[in-house]
Amino acid sequence: MVIGTKISSFLLPACILFTLFGCQKISDTYSTTPAITFKSYSLTSTLDSTGQIDYKIKLTISFTDGDGDIGLDSGQNTGVFGPSSPYFNNLWVGYYEDYHGQFVHVWPTFPSIPIGSNPLDTLNYNGRIPNVTPVGKNKAITGDINYNLDLGPGTISARNAGLTGGTIKFNFILYDRALHRSNLVESPEIALQ
Repeated sequence: MVIGTKISSFLLPACILFTLFGCQKISDTYSTTPAITFKSYSLTSTLDSTGQIDYKIKLTISFTDGDGDIGLDSGQNTGVFGPSSPYFNNLWVGYYEDYHGQFVHVWPTFPSIPIGSNPLDTLNYNGRIPNVTPVGKNKAITGDINYNLDLGPGTISARNAGLTGGTIKFNFILYDRALHRSNLVESPEIALQ
């Protein structure tokens, strides 16, 4: 089964677009806890209408799930999946920047809050993956999640120094509807050049 569902979310300072594709019923038996792997990334840069560089990145994560309960219906937004719940978003995304040789989880006022402090809020690139449960008796699925992100002129720390570019990385966790938590996967370091 090929899924062509797209969800757009506008988050400051970027727009995130999720596309799921290649979900297929499979005969192998997978765990009912989702398993994810980091598959690939591609980075492009263009000049915007003002002549400033604009970085766009596509990150691809592969997943398997034995009972296929990946994703949420558009109406699933109450109770444990309500907006105030940590499970409102079923794909958790951590964003990190290389800051003076150390990768730091980025928060909105970064880097004005010193390293080692515990900010209350990090940049939120989490997302809601739509329901991709296969129809029929065999619910086991495998597929890819494409995560597209517009980074603008580069990292926050580079922009604060009056530069473009920087080095970033991401990590990901996927939750299914039974709130089974996948393994944590991490992207490689990505240089914005």
